[in-house]
Amino acid sequence: MMRKCGILIAIELSIVGILTGCGNVGNTIEMIQTPMLSNLEQDEVSKVLKEILPHSAEYLVPKKAEQKQSIFMEDIDGDDKDEAFILYRDTRENQQVHLLMLKEDEGRWTKESDIATSYNTLDYFKIDDLYGNGKKEVILGVSMSDSEVNKQLYIYELESKSLVKKVDRAYEEIDIADYNEDKKPEVILLEGERNKLQTAEMFSYVNGQLKSVYLVELNPDGIHENIVSGKLADGEKALFIDSSLGAHSMLTEIIAYNNGKLVKVGNEEDGVLFKAYPLYSRDINKDGITEVGGMYIPKGFEDAAMAEIPFIYTYSTYSVDGTKQTVEERYNDTGQNFYITIPSEWYDKVTVQKFDKAVKLIDNENQKTLFEVKWINKEAYIDSKIKLGETLGETENTIFYTDMKEELSISNANFHLSEDEF
Repeated sequence: MMRKCGILIAIELSIVGILTGCGNVGNTIEMIQTPMLSNLEQDEVSKVLKEILPHSAEYLVPKKAEQKQSIFMEDIDGDDKDEAFILYRDTRENQQVHLLMLKEDEGRWTKESDIATSYNTLDYFKIDDLYGNGKKEVILGVSMSDSEVNKQLYIYELESKSLVKKVDRAYEEIDIADYNEDKKPEVILLEGERNKLQTAEMFSYVNGQLKSVYLVELNPDGIHENIVSGKLADGEKALFIDSSLGAHSMLTEIIAYNNGKLVKVGNEEDGVLFKAYPLYSRDINKDGITEVGGMYIPKGFEDAAMAEIPFIYTYSTYSVDGTKQTVEERYNDTGQNFYITIPSEWYDKVTVQKFDKAVKLIDNENQKTLFEVKWINKEAYIDSKIKLGETLGETENTIFYTDMKEELSISNANFHLSEDEF
């Protein structure tokens, strides 16, 4: 959920057979999903949209949404019939975000409401039963631009076939999930003013209003760069907030629910939550648990200038009691865009030697070479050299290889091109 994303995409929605406009997406570009409709539903919705939407309409994809799509099908009033929700803007007017709702009656889809928000960027969209009464609310987050920190949250309920606005309030970031396992989702909002007071506040939705339940203070100096809704190692739901501090440092604050209240997990001064340079939280090993990125200075570089330190990156899981466990270490070379994963038996036992067009990982104790990587222009490569990596270390102009013939303690397969990870 990075605040800025420099990727503009056109998404073809087969339901209407036209190209969408530019949508802002999160850290990972996923296949845009179109809701599964029957042939009859598709024909009817397509026909109505062609009649209702102007030719200059652009479909919008929420920046933060579980499903990267512009048309959502949900039964929000409990009548066993889906309503259709379409997110778009009209390029001929002031680019404002629209929320269009269609309802089906005896096989025909008709427009029930078309809400113009007066905002230009679609940040968040979700349909959920916030109150736990079998009916669903429509949650919409919008802002004036992608660079705008402050956004506006709207929550709508369906009354007499129309969407009625119940909540209208400012926010910076949002997460909606069942944190306290009461079978109803809670709303967590990040808001405040930098250098004064910033908070993460949990709300329950009661009788058309957000009721504050718990609040925790966040570091007032942090600029929130990356927000991840994920899980802790013990399975508890958590919100991971990666914030820049000062010129280049980063702090990760973990918000979770424990013993009847909202808490911050872990010691913010440890070498994982607080790090010298930005490293975002993510599920690095795809096991459903979010890891926090950290880094440490390898042996021999304790007195080196910050820019010259070849940091070893770590990725660790946390439990709600603050205990942590490292699940991956790697040496990351940002200049050459590769990384080397370090086996667990060598965690915190490796240092780095850098040469012109070469890097070695060295055993701290006996100075034995554990891994070697070199790089060369393709034109100068000869076949006698051993290419690195499971998929072979090769880019458009560069080949990564080793001269080491013997088997090393860290396998050649532990070499990876950074682009392959994404």
